[in-house]
Amino acid sequence: MKFILILNICSAVHLNCLPAIYDSFVFNSWKECANAGYQRSIEEINKIDSGIVNRNKVLVNFKCEEVKES
Repeated sequence: MKFILILNICSAVHLNCLPAIYDSFVFNSWKECANAGYQRSIEEINKIDSGIVNRNKVLVNFKCEEVKES
């Protein structure tokens, strides 16, 4: 099975999310995808100004979605 990573950047204050970010890389296992999800989540939240993150209680959710192998 192969997996793609999908990230959602959301505000816990406003209860909304930006459009999903679909990673174009295809992972060979769930574990590789999950590890990348945690790493990318940290990278994405660090790109946002601390004031915005704190005021809006920004968080990052991710999921690994199975893709059909061709």
